[in-house]
Amino acid sequence: MGRFFSDPVERALKYIYYDLRAGRGQEGFQLLQQAVADGDADACCLLARCLYGPEYTWPGHNFPQDERAGDELMRRSVLEGSAIGALLSLRCGVMDRQLAQAMPMTLQEAFDTVLDKAEHGEPLCQMIVGNAYYWGDFPEIQGKTREDFDSDDAVRSYLRENYAKCEDWLWKSMRSGNSGGGVNLANFYREGKPGLIPPRPERAVEVYRYGAEQGDPAYLFYYANELYDQGKKGEAFDLYRNAAELGEPRAFFWAGYSYELGDGVPKDNAQAAQYYQQALSAPIQAKVNPANRLGMCYYDNRGVERDYAKAFQLLKWAEDHGGPAMLYYLGACYANGQGTQQDYAKAFTYLDQVNWDCPQAFYLLGKMYCNGLGVPEDIAKGVEYLQRAGDYVEVKEELSHYKKTFFGKWVRR
Repeated sequence: MGRFFSDPVERALKYIYYDLRAGRGQEGFQLLQQAVADGDADACCLLARCLYGPEYTWPGHNFPQDERAGDELMRRSVLEGSAIGALLSLRCGVMDRQLAQAMPMTLQEAFDTVLDKAEHGEPLCQMIVGNAYYWGDFPEIQGKTREDFDSDDAVRSYLRENYAKCEDWLWKSMRSGNSGGGVNLANFYREGKPGLIPPRPERAVEVYRYGAEQGDPAYLFYYANELYDQGKKGEAFDLYRNAAELGEPRAFFWAGYSYELGDGVPKDNAQAAQYYQQALSAPIQAKVNPANRLGMCYYDNRGVERDYAKAFQLLKWAEDHGGPAMLYYLGACYANGQGTQQDYAKAFTYLDQVNWDCPQAFYLLGKMYCNGLGVPEDIAKGVEYLQRAGDYVEVKEELSHYKKTFFGKWVRR
């Protein structure tokens, strides 16, 4: 039997929360599945957290998501007497009046049990206690209502005192090796508690730096973001790359972007494309940016062999999934029939939105207006776009087909 939980649960906690660098999250998941099958109530709520998605566990684990199954496991955990299950059920919205009445202990009894383990050094329990204060679950746990206080000032004093307790517990959790403990700690510093505790954003950076110094892949990524925003792009890149090598899926895009732009590292289009591809295969939701960047790589023959079909597929997928439309590239694909059926009308809907100095887009718009492709013919407007497109062979060739009459009207030669 483990010190705080069963042996399988303690091993699972190590793999899922305390040692992300080991890359054994899936093994931890399987340990919890077996423990659940063996009737372990604590394992039920921990497996539920895994199934709730990356908001609850590190996305690098790539756990399957099933919220309904998670809710059932959480209820089972509470009904079978798990103290951590009772407190965690508050956080995921499973605890309702019916469940609270059916559970074999009160919330205060559950809190006291978890607090005892936290005081004896269990990292997850330290985080659960800290989160009970951070999220404001303590009045419900303690059974407090407004009627228990003499004045609004007394209420504010009570809330301020208890919210502040999250800081110490979340630091303890993080310093005990639980990477999850620092997420809400950093949020607490960044946001404070309006009207009660002022924000201290500089201390959030301390949290990220501490986690990065421990080699935690998630905090390598978080701290890299801070350094990037400070303009320390070389230091940021080193952390992005290290985080990516340790399996942090959110770091793939930024490592690739750094290589593409030469931010803190010499430009390397092949490395950029490789990281973008990894980002697309990663268990993260934010894939529109790597899809767009990789699509442009395929279109421009940057770091990968030119492939218009792949380029269009990626660029259109990104747009269809809420990403910013790469106006020139999608317009060019439609105008030239590259990777998709030629459609000048669709091309125009993209190219007409280009509002920056983009010679290639101006060339296509000029050609389309001059020849009435997807738009009514307007040679004067077409020539205007061509003249803005710059001095290169294709532009000169197209312009050679038009001349200005004695009366100043542009016509076809």
